[in-house]
Formats: sequence, structure tokens, C-alpha cells
Amino acid sequence: MGKDDEYYFSSSVKKGPSPYAIMMERQRKEERKAALLCMAMTRGGTKCRRKAGWGTNHVGTGRCKLHGGAFVTHSKAAAKKIANEFLGTPRDMNPFDAILWCIKIRAGEIEWLSERMAELDKAAWVEQTMVGKQFHLYARERHKAMQDLVKFSGIAVSLGIAERAIKLAETYGELLAQFTKNLLQDLWPHLDEEGRAKAPSFVRQRLLQLDQGRELPVIEQGKVA
Repeated sequence: MGKDDEYYFSSSVKKGPSPYAIMMERQRKEERKAALLCMAMTRGGTKCRRKAGWGTNHVGTGRCKLHGGAFVTHSKAAAKKIANEFLGTPRDMNPFDAILWCIKIRAGEIEWLSERMAELDKAAWVEQTMVGKQFHLYARERHKAMQDLVKFSGIAVSLGIAERAIKLAETYGELLAQFTKNLLQDLWPHLDEEGRAKAPSFVRQRLLQLDQGRELPVIEQGKVA
């Protein structure tokens, strides 16, 4: 029987959960309940029953404020856990786009952190931490982001992504030009004198809108939008 661990049959042919299934379900419930609590070991030898992340900026995840949850290292670990649980949705992406994506994200983070640094008073640029005086968290994170940006940019250069992008742009331009030329050649015999005079303007406007990524409006017959 394929589900021996989940169900059993008594002599009266009544089906119900097996002792093993009951034990596993009880264990899963205990694990789910424990995940909602701090569960750090207290001085009295018991586990903390405060809500996970109590008194911190990551309520619901990790240790409470009284058991190290407010430390910078623990806050980072909690943030990573939250990101993995809620933001880790897989997506299809080739390696070239992934590198460019990382570059853009890190560049945006550097800009944001720089703006936050500019808002700080000079007295706050250095802060007291458990390991002594350090530059403000914003400065430390910006330094890491800059290191990553240099690394990702180096990978992009080594893979020739810039050259590939230029080549793709050139190829796209050539195809678009050929398409436009063929389209006008096909339409030319069917256009009157006024239509032939306006056709290049229509094509130019549409190409400009396409290049700027704008929504293409409907052009009324006989008018240039």
C-alpha cells in the first residue's frame, strides 16, 4: 500500500491517520509555532517565548531585542531570511541580462546611500559599534556596493557585453531601416501624391516614438499626430 505511513485500516475497515502521521503532524505544528517565537536560550535554561523579532525592526523573524535581535549582524541575517522567503521568486534570465541587472541595482543603491549620507550631520558619520568606532552604516554599505559595482562591471567587460550591445543595436538599426524601406516601396504605388508627401513624416514620427518607448497614439487619416 503506497500510503502505509499516512493511513491504516482496522479490522472494521475504517480508515484514519496512522500513529506515524499523527506524530509528524504534531512535529510540524511545533516547528511552525517555534518559528514564530524568539526561542533563544535564557539564563534560566529555558527558551524565550517572546514573539520572533520582538522590539526590533524585523518583527516576526529572528531573535528578540533582549537576545541579540537588535544587533546589526542579526538584523542583516533576518533581512536576508525575509528576502529569501518572500522575494526569492525565480525568474528566467540569461547571464548577460543578469550581470546588467546587478550593475543597475548596485548603481541605484549607491545613489540612494549617497543621498542618505548627505542628509546626516557630520557628527553622525562615525558611530560607536560593538567592535569600536566605525563609519556610519550607510557609508559601509555604500563601500560594499561600490566594490560589487566594480566587480560586476569587470565581468561585463570581460564578457564583451558592451560590444555585444553595440552590435545588437547596429543590427537592430539595419533591420529597422531595411523594413522601413521595403514598407515604403510596397505602399508607394498605392499612394496618391499627397500620401507620398506625408508618408516619410509618418514613418519618422513612429520611429522616434518607438525609440523613446512611448505609447503609439492613433493617427487620424490625413493628419500627422
